[in-house]
Amino acid sequence: MRILVTGPRGFVGARIIRALDGAVPAPSLRHAREDDVKRLVDETEPDVIVHTAAISDIRACAADPEASYRANVALPLMLAKTGVKSVLLSTDQVYSGCAGEGPYAEGDAVPANLYAEHKLEMEKRVLDVNPDAVLLRATWMYDMPLYGVPNRWNFLVGMLRERALAFSGTSHRAVSYVREVAARMEQAVALPGGVYNYGSESDMTMLEIARWLAEELKLDVRLSDAGPEHNLWMDCSKLKRQGIAFNDTLDALRQCIRDYSL
Repeated sequence: MRILVTGPRGFVGARIIRALDGAVPAPSLRHAREDDVKRLVDETEPDVIVHTAAISDIRACAADPEASYRANVALPLMLAKTGVKSVLLSTDQVYSGCAGEGPYAEGDAVPANLYAEHKLEMEKRVLDVNPDAVLLRATWMYDMPLYGVPNRWNFLVGMLRERALAFSGTSHRAVSYVREVAARMEQAVALPGGVYNYGSESDMTMLEIARWLAEELKLDVRLSDAGPEHNLWMDCSKLKRQGIAFNDTLDALRQCIRDYSL
């Protein structure tokens, strides 16, 4: 199977490129027009497109709504219009305005920031154009730095490098090991079209997860409560019914610790 992967030098895309047989890295599509996207697809003839490129920084999206819309809505829509089956990453931020504690199922989405609004609009418009498209609402992801590609700050790297960090002691949210996210992408490609919560589950707060990791690795990091934040707690039952089950947050962290001999 020939799989075109956008954002191949990004945090997620770089891992997917290594995990998928037949993966073909796409060039930058930052300034691409619809004709450019169609030409790329005609030249590469993919069976599937896995789209990971995005502007995911909430503050950056709020500061430049036009750039956010182009990256997070317009570009994915161009890819969907090619008619090729597409697997596109979305975000747990679409639950940032939900009422109730959670966990939230796919039909519960209520965004509370511009990034999440654009991602939810993207999901709906992509499915209108291409009902076979697969939208994966991913959690916050972590990994150790990867040689040869830009590496961004994430939960694990922060815990290992910083001396003081603050996490919410009230917000229930999972974090996912990005290598597991990439490893399960081959199964995700075969999913029926629709929206899926995609990643590890957890009923812990971010502060509880951080304290667990600090104790597990004997880290010299001072942890404090960042105050109340909204839950981003996803129910992945729909994904499990399709035969894809992630490790829960602590088991995934244990696997990461083993993988890197931390």
